[in-house]
Amino acid sequence: MARFLLCASILANLFFLSSAGAQQINTSMSDKQIVANILKECRELYVKAAGNCACADERTRNSPHCEKVLKDLPESFKPFCNRKDVSLREVSQYRMQNEGFIDRRCSK
Repeated sequence: MARFLLCASILANLFFLSSAGAQQINTSMSDKQIVANILKECRELYVKAAGNCACADERTRNSPHCEKVLKDLPESFKPFCNRKDVSLREVSQYRMQNEGFIDRRCSK
């Protein structure tokens, strides 16, 4: 019985240590800073994918050109264009250094 408890204790400690190190949360930035970073990183990605046509305020400038470019983009291409597009969930993901959502949403 003592042997079983010792093994269980060791396994519990290993699990706790590995899960604590797996998700380090970055608390050095404010939510506003994170939103600004998400918008900036997304913009850099979508400019590569679609030029300056990704967001509605940019589409009105080059409408004929943008219509052609946007038609060739996948349905999943929905870039973050303003602060309202970034949810608290995405801010949390960014804090936990899980930034894959930016690539999925802002590039081809």
